[in-house]
Amino acid sequence: MNEGVRTVVDYLALLGVPSIFTIVLFLFKSLRKSYQSINILQSAQKAQMRSQLLKQYDEYMAQGYIEPIYLDDWVNQYNAYHQLVGANAVLDARLEDLIHLPNHKPDEKGA
Repeated sequence: MNEGVRTVVDYLALLGVPSIFTIVLFLFKSLRKSYQSINILQSAQKAQMRSQLLKQYDEYMAQGYIEPIYLDDWVNQYNAYHQLVGANAVLDARLEDLIHLPNHKPDEKGA
């Protein structure tokens, strides 16, 4: 038997079944707590992303145009949000509105 494997088996034999069970239970609880924390962080991130997208949408609609670089940025944020959340009719409609906005200030010529 490999020396490393034999060492592990020897340690496990010293610990005994109750100790191994306790260790596994501790690891399971730690994993569950980490999973819950990740879910909370993911929910917070989704809410932050949605808020940011809606705020930017309002700003672009108020100014009456959106430069292509900012539209690309908005679309990239929207796509990331869409991957986390799935379909969102509100933001889908906002995307369509932004796509149809002019890409320069209305008084500029040919920008």
